[in-house]
Amino acid sequence: MKKRRYTRSGVWPHTDATIKVQENISYDKVQYLTVKGKVQNLGSSGIFILTDKLVPIPATAEITINFDSTSNIPGLLISASGKTVRLTKQGVGIEFTSIDLKKLQTCIIKKINSSDISECKLDTVL
Repeated sequence: MKKRRYTRSGVWPHTDATIKVQENISYDKVQYLTVKGKVQNLGSSGIFILTDKLVPIPATAEITINFDSTSNIPGLLISASGKTVRLTKQGVGIEFTSIDLKKLQTCIIKKINSSDISECKLDTVL
């Protein structure tokens, strides 16, 4: 197994993501596939989303990460762009091509401040 250049960490139990992936059906026809799943791990360079859906590799992806899908706390959503780089039976790995790291940091801090300490699982490095 290749060693990662960047650290990815586990996330809170209710961290979900939705990705919209471009599928090229033919030369002149583009279709989009929308996939929802649980975030297994996250870092500044990418994300792994648990899903049983088949996602095209490589493909352009628009990503929305929700750090708490069970609440209506504002400020816990972030959008990013990426490319799908890995597909397994468990899910899909996406390398970020664009993400606002300051906003990502803000979302994480807001989630930490709104969480019960027993919910925190960010100490796991994968």
